[in-house]
Amino acid sequence: MSRFVAETSIKNGALTLRKVPFKDNTTVKVVLIPKADLSKMSLQKARKLAKSIKGCLSDDIIAERRRG
Repeated sequence: MSRFVAETSIKNGALTLRKVPFKDNTTVKVVLIPKADLSKMSLQKARKLAKSIKGCLSDDIIAERRRG
């Protein structure tokens, strides 16, 4: 299964994604996770938040936040 991570904003209740690497009319599942400002959290709270997400998604989020 392919995974694609993108950052965007919700404006007027709508979400727009551009340059998504999937064919038109492909059925997808979308998971929305509000981005937390980890620099304002204690390390313990940030770890608890990241570990509370089950599955491979947790690893993806941890890696993405370490990059940047």
